[in-house]
Amino acid sequence: MDALLMAGGRGTRLKVKMEKPLLPILKKPMIDYTIHSLLNSKIENIYIAVSHYTKKTKRYLLEHYRDRRVKIIDTPGRGYINDINYSMRYFSEPFIVVPCDIPTLTSKVIDNILQGYNTLRSQYRDLEALCVVVRRDSYPGSSTVVMGDYIPLGINILSPVNRAQVEKLYVLNEPLLNVNRLEDREIAEAIIRDRRWEI
Repeated sequence: MDALLMAGGRGTRLKVKMEKPLLPILKKPMIDYTIHSLLNSKIENIYIAVSHYTKKTKRYLLEHYRDRRVKIIDTPGRGYINDINYSMRYFSEPFIVVPCDIPTLTSKVIDNILQGYNTLRSQYRDLEALCVVVRRDSYPGSSTVVMGDYIPLGINILSPVNRAQVEKLYVLNEPLLNVNRLEDREIAEAIIRDRRWEI
């Protein structure tokens, strides 16, 4: 399966004068964590959606990622959903969407999501999409979107069709959070330190 990494938003909730994907997490651009996890997972190709709001991010990616599996898509920058729909033309099979602001995501979790999707597909033949969530009462950060008892992480598996899709929830029990505010960055850094990741 291929991945679509979303890195074209303005990141206004962070209230910093820098592009969100380049926000330092333990002195390393946030987007590097997600790319590293995707490259070390069972994902085949990574399409990174940038926009005119993230020109420095695009330049950074071109300088630092020579891997043939990493490809850049210039999107209109008209919002998360709009840019996903625009990017669908690059996919002919189901693909996973991952936001750039989730530095605590690991390759193991990505592989577990892919496995979960394949298992559900074998049980529900009409399944087209997966929405990855965590339980609201265990979410470590400040959530911006709530779905009842769950917090969606912006990680989805979608079929390349521009319409409503038959979808199931996939609940994770991992300490994942989206870095939307500077307080979230501190939490993400603490989680990464606890894992003793190589920085």
